[in-house]
Amino acid sequence: MLTVSRFTLAALALLFTFSANAATTLFEVSKGEQRILLGGTIHLLHPSEFSDLPAEFDAAYEEADELYLEADMTKLQDPAFGQKMMQMMLYPPGKTLSSELSPEVWEALSTYSEKNEFPIQQYMGFDPALVSLMMTVAIAQKKGIQEGLDAHYFTKAKADNKPTGELESPEDVLGYMEAMTGHDGDKLIRATLRDLRKFDEMMETIVAAWKGGDMKALYRDLGKPMKAEAPEMYQTLMVERNEDWLPVIKGLFEDEDLELVLVGSLHLAGEHSLLKQLEEAGYQVEPYTVKE
Repeated sequence: MLTVSRFTLAALALLFTFSANAATTLFEVSKGEQRILLGGTIHLLHPSEFSDLPAEFDAAYEEADELYLEADMTKLQDPAFGQKMMQMMLYPPGKTLSSELSPEVWEALSTYSEKNEFPIQQYMGFDPALVSLMMTVAIAQKKGIQEGLDAHYFTKAKADNKPTGELESPEDVLGYMEAMTGHDGDKLIRATLRDLRKFDEMMETIVAAWKGGDMKALYRDLGKPMKAEAPEMYQTLMVERNEDWLPVIKGLFEDEDLELVLVGSLHLAGEHSLLKQLEEAGYQVEPYTVKE
């Protein structure tokens, strides 16, 4: 799910994983003879990265009978969903960015927008959370970044006629988006402008750490700041969503099909991680390895 600035990158790229010692973000979860594959994704990747993905992801995709993602991407791409999201993130009547942000922050945002050709006037009536998100998406698109690992495999599954499923509904997603609004606008925009100035450096670090399994660096640079600086968002978007997803994931063990479940890697980290909760419920969790 999406948050703001560094938090936007953490949630779009959703970047760190369960174990600092496991050089992969893909795990095999089993109970008795039944198992699923549970992987942590990055939601933003440059097209060049898809030619050099960690080998276990393609292997897991080929082995799996079904692909499960956080949500049905076809439904999220429906214009009607986009309209509902935009409506939800509007300021109350009478409020605009220029009236709600401090003069200093509004000036900094205006200067950035003019310099980077970001159409800030189109977002005057929206909560700073949406503005932060759209600014991050805009700079990513300028760099040629269009989709992430989940979208890549969703497209592949549709082409291969591989069945797909989801952990949450579009209505659930809208609820999580609503939780992003109403926070300190000055703080969010300042953080966004700070982090977008070093977007290239952050993305390079993110992708390298994800490929190499350097989870300490990802947690230090992205996960820990998000939890410390935006604890309410972290609680809603990470902890509570994990709790909502857990029964769905457990239900996948009830049939003989092998499911590959891909979620943002942040959901596989910390004391409330999906992996830790599955272990505590009696499931065995091991790093996934490509079979020879």
